Amino acid sequence: MSAALVTSGIAERFECPSCSAYIVSYDPASSAYYACPACKTYSHKEGRALAKVTSRWPKGPEYVPQALPLGGRGIMPDGLPYTVVGYMARKEAKHTEVEYKWGEYVLFSPPDKYAQLAVYEGHWMFIKPSERAYKVGQASSRNAYVEAEDDRYELYNRYSPRVMYAVGEFDWDIREDERLSINEFIAPPYMLVQERKPNKSVEWYKAEYVEAKQIAKAFGVEKYALPDTLGVGAIEPAPGDKSWATLLSFSLLMALLVVITQITMLAIRPERQLINQQFSSQLDAVKPASVGAGSEAVIISSSFEVEGPAAISVELRSALDNQWLEVPAVLVNEKTGQQFEFSKTLEYYHGYEDGESWSEGSQSEESTLAKVPSGRYHLNLYPATEAGLDLPISLTVSQQSSLHSNAVLLLLALFLYPGIQFWRRSYYEHKRWENSDYGPTT
Repeated sequence: MSAALVTSGIAERFECPSCSAYIVSYDPASSAYYACPACKTYSHKEGRALAKVTSRWPKGPEYVPQALPLGGRGIMPDGLPYTVVGYMARKEAKHTEVEYKWGEYVLFSPPDKYAQLAVYEGHWMFIKPSERAYKVGQASSRNAYVEAEDDRYELYNRYSPRVMYAVGEFDWDIREDERLSINEFIAPPYMLVQERKPNKSVEWYKAEYVEAKQIAKAFGVEKYALPDTLGVGAIEPAPGDKSWATLLSFSLLMALLVVITQITMLAIRPERQLINQQFSSQLDAVKPASVGAGSEAVIISSSFEVEGPAAISVELRSALDNQWLEVPAVLVNEKTGQQFEFSKTLEYYHGYEDGESWSEGSQSEESTLAKVPSGRYHLNLYPATEAGLDLPISLTVSQQSSLHSNAVLLLLALFLYPGIQFWRRSYYEHKRWENSDYGPTT
């Protein structure tokens, strides 16, 4: 026995043939199947009324709780106003340890526009029929892909759906979806969905990621009423996705400018060697007559001219063999008496232990003095080592046009934030593909 149709404003109402509860229809001209929210039964329409019950859902509304009410209205990313007319709780048919289940809302925008809104673990996707078909590359392999007009889409998932619960109205028989073979290809924040029917006909849909706060705002619900967001969504944009290309281009451009500037400065004022001398730690050490008894002996280098302000690099070498050498030094301006002090300790030890050779330390050390003014200079060295040792000392002094370390530090600073963003984006991609049986990290 058929249930009668009841008119109610713009929408229409049907009586459930099982429990006589009213089912609101927002598109009675197109909708042909109805799921009763009261008794979980599924009916199809014949003429102006619902026919007898054709099936009953195995699960209830608690299977994947419905967050948006039937009749709820909101503006979607395509700019159109939509009404929630149906809801399904679905799962994948394949048997795995994890039961992959999600919610899917049917949206209607008068007079004849339909779309879907899917939510899985708090991640939302707005789905519409694609305006074109796509060709799948390596279709039968795990590396299947789609070259679309905007990007390359990688295979993310393959499955057949099962409907566990439904409520509201539908313009197709949702039970037939269980015969579909679905392939999902992703290029965040978008997804291409290929639905293949048993007769081999193919339909394409395009989905885009929508933030939960956008859904809450669009439908006028509190964000806490929506399901919690867990993990990384299949097409959730990585951090800084919109600005990543600009950030990377800017950082590379600035790094190029730093390198060009450094090269230009080296070309204008190339690095030049000021002195290269050899000393003996004891034989060449003298005690100036002007200093009192007990003062340290000093090695005095040849004089050299500095064209400043400049960075002065001082390199000390010694042929150490299980020995150490400490060299306090002072760079002295012979006209003004201005001094630049530094100290270096050279030590080098090596040997064999448990059949393996080992070594530690170095036979050379370098020190750089920044912003040394123009003038005539010499170096005073105060070598100290083990008593009785006479060690060779090689001294090389060079003038740099600018500190290479400054350029390196500037480059590191330029790439610090992009580096952090790159790591975050890589982590997002890794977590995204953890949920897939395909893709680059599987």
